Amino acid sequence: MVPIKVILADENEIFREGLARLLEDQDEIEVVSLCSNGKQVIDRVRETRPDVVLMDSSMPERDSIDITGEIRKSLPEVKVAMFTHSEDHDRFCAAIESGAAGYLSKDMKVNDLVKSIDLIEKGQVVVSPPLAAKLGRVASLRTETDAARTSLSERELEVLKLVARGDTNREIAGELFLAENTVRVHVKNILEKLGLRNRQQAAAYAAQQGLTSDKA
Repeated sequence: MVPIKVILADENEIFREGLARLLEDQDEIEVVSLCSNGKQVIDRVRETRPDVVLMDSSMPERDSIDITGEIRKSLPEVKVAMFTHSEDHDRFCAAIESGAAGYLSKDMKVNDLVKSIDLIEKGQVVVSPPLAAKLGRVASLRTETDAARTSLSERELEVLKLVARGDTNREIAGELFLAENTVRVHVKNILEKLGLRNRQQAAAYAAQQGLTSDKA
């Protein structure tokens, strides 16, 4: 098995070094670089071409949202996941809209983190369920999003929950006993009805509305 190459970026040295040691004990993870500021992240990504960047949501020297957007534009094959204690709803939405493929709680267990990194590397969008639930509770729901939600069918809501969980179209099809092409149509309709551009924004919307799945 080829290990997933990970860059770990966090201003806190104790947290950064401690997490690196924990991840390095996992056969499926290879920590290729440690970064203490945003400028280092950009430089190390270009040097090492990691599979996943696991980055604190608030980095010094370069803003994490800007870093994510730059990486996604210049090296779209590199997945970026935010790592945070924050329940800031606006920050969460900005991260997802910038192209972040994950929004993970720093309180999660190592095994859950490794699973999340694996899903993110495979192209799925992952939001830690406890964090997503908190974000959903603190979100101020706008009238227009409430109206948009009511326009979704029960089946589309089921599909949206699984999109937010990070499932692929094939996985959603298997769980809901649908044809993969049918799922693809449902996802297209969901994005159109909600006025969203991609699955990341759909995941952000689902978290805002408290529609996330309980599955880790």
